[in-house]
Amino acid sequence: MKNTLLSNLDYLTAKTVTTLKKHNIHTVEDLLLSFPTKFNDYTVRNIKDVVPNTNVTVAGVVQSKAMIKTIRPKLVLLSFYADIDGRRIRVSIFNRQFLRPKIHYGVYVRLTGKLSDNLKSFTAAEIHFDELSNNITPVFNIKGITDAKMLDIKEKVYEDFCEDLEDVLPAEIREKYGLIGYRDAVRYINIPEDDGEIARAIRRIKFEELFLYQLKIKYLLYMRKNYPQGIGIAYDREKVAAFVSRLPFKLTADQERAVNEILNDIAAPYQMNRLLQGEVGSGKTVVAAICLYAVITAGYQGAIMAPTEVLVQQHYQTFLRLFEGVPVKIVMLSSSLAQKDKKEIIDGLGDKDIDIVIGTHALFQKDVVFERLGLVITDEEHRFGVRQRVSIVGKGHLIDHLKMSATPIPRTLAISILGESDISVIRTLPGCKKEPITKYLGYRDMPEVYAHLRTMIAKGQQAYVICPMIEESEVMDLQNATEVYEKFKVDFQGFCEIGLIHSKLKPGDKERVMNDFAQNKIQILVSTSVIEVGVNVVNATTVVVLDADRFGIAQLHQMRGRVRRSDEQAYCFLVSDSNVTTAIERLKLVAEVTDGFVLAEEDLLMRGPGDFFGEKQTGNVMFKMADLVMDKDVLEEANALADRLIASGELFTNPEYEKLRAIAHENYITKKEMLN
Repeated sequence: MKNTLLSNLDYLTAKTVTTLKKHNIHTVEDLLLSFPTKFNDYTVRNIKDVVPNTNVTVAGVVQSKAMIKTIRPKLVLLSFYADIDGRRIRVSIFNRQFLRPKIHYGVYVRLTGKLSDNLKSFTAAEIHFDELSNNITPVFNIKGITDAKMLDIKEKVYEDFCEDLEDVLPAEIREKYGLIGYRDAVRYINIPEDDGEIARAIRRIKFEELFLYQLKIKYLLYMRKNYPQGIGIAYDREKVAAFVSRLPFKLTADQERAVNEILNDIAAPYQMNRLLQGEVGSGKTVVAAICLYAVITAGYQGAIMAPTEVLVQQHYQTFLRLFEGVPVKIVMLSSSLAQKDKKEIIDGLGDKDIDIVIGTHALFQKDVVFERLGLVITDEEHRFGVRQRVSIVGKGHLIDHLKMSATPIPRTLAISILGESDISVIRTLPGCKKEPITKYLGYRDMPEVYAHLRTMIAKGQQAYVICPMIEESEVMDLQNATEVYEKFKVDFQGFCEIGLIHSKLKPGDKERVMNDFAQNKIQILVSTSVIEVGVNVVNATTVVVLDADRFGIAQLHQMRGRVRRSDEQAYCFLVSDSNVTTAIERLKLVAEVTDGFVLAEEDLLMRGPGDFFGEKQTGNVMFKMADLVMDKDVLEEANALADRLIASGELFTNPEYEKLRAIAHENYITKKEMLN
């Protein structure tokens, strides 16, 4: 069936086959698994059960002549009276004047449309003069082939090939989860008789899609850990414990747990592929430092890859402080370095003179070679494409990989992409940080914002002002930031210093501005969204986001996180005059909710999984019918089943699961590299 071309079927014309090919339907399997996009329900309802202004089908007998009235050019009204379940109803339909000869007293009509509020008139979208043989009509959306023709084709193909449809779910699973057989599911979804058949088919197809996906992911993780292709790094536990004890602060319980989970992976004989996620300011960087130090004690090197030079510079300064007095050589590598300095660093990595390198995309370059790379950490890993991440991990043999993100991943996506066992979460923030106060305001409220800024600056604190992001034009982006900068310079003249930073600044100028802001030589920093990722100025306690509707939930939450670095009260002002409903809902949500994980779940509901990771990610989960958000209950069932079959060993020992095991193993052979 999988290899049977539609062109080999005698009852399909060459034109039909060509049309189907344009929709990527080439084989019998393609055809049967190309499901309807929706179903039109033509079940005839009794008029007394009809809810006004809802789409419905009713039937009756014509009680008058058909009248025609021209409302305006190209808009003609056809109307008549019909007896529908004992009621005399006036029926109207537009631009169907050609039906007038068919409409006369005593004729049976089937009408699809809406009943008016007064229950006396019916506006029809469709009129038919025959009894309906099938109340449910699938809509296939194949341009060039009518739905009726597609239904006829599917009936013939199903009849010829249904015996070849193989059910991979054993009877035990079908019975336990209330699932129909695969053969029935394919028939019911393509050639349904009623709503019940459609519902049962959808349940079966969604469950199988989510279950097979979960099983493949769980099997990949199982094989990686039980048939390892990695190197167990025997780090010096005493040195690591001494390093932690010398830190000027005590780790939170979440940090300690994350460190232990990561170090266990590093010591294990499989390749680590772990995600460390936590709010901005939760202390992910110190966790990364401890783990890098661990591999260094075993004679390995470590690398941190960050998306911006600002973040690289910040990590570099933080690491110099954390490793003060520790014999570890740390360098920073970026594309802005002079060629001589860059060569010196590359030579140092090659002869193991350097222990830790912190860099941007410059780390991808072919001439960057490590003598003994053991651990790679990608910070804000969603900012890098899959190829970039694989490129840096590929600079050594069986390297452990830790991914860090301050963008919380909703549990629904987490269990469907990584498996919960490979995610470490830091929820609690160190110190006594207060919940930020967030206000959603209009531009008419800017005097309130100005007054707040003056009060905070008078106390010695600082602020960010984020300019609207205009993705279509970096030039407009820069122009807008410059205009805001000039306005703030005038408005706060003689009161405080204003700075400007944007993506077009030269690295040296950008570093100078950030250093001046860090030293409180600049009190208000006007910026594009460059501060969204990683910037750490403890004294900055207020962020003002202009035209906040231009940013997503995750971006706004990260910007707010920039001012939660100290125990001082943090403030966030979301300024927008947008009257777009979705934008208003988004801004209200951010103003009301401060928990990043709750926001992530809501963000997923608003945007859907396909858009959650952004354009730089590849391999977003795509199903024919299942939806990770709308079908999260089914996902939970499927995930629990996949866990049980692998953990209990049933997948490997029960002959009933042989087909499932073959599917999972074939996927492992072809896609095991995806875990890197």
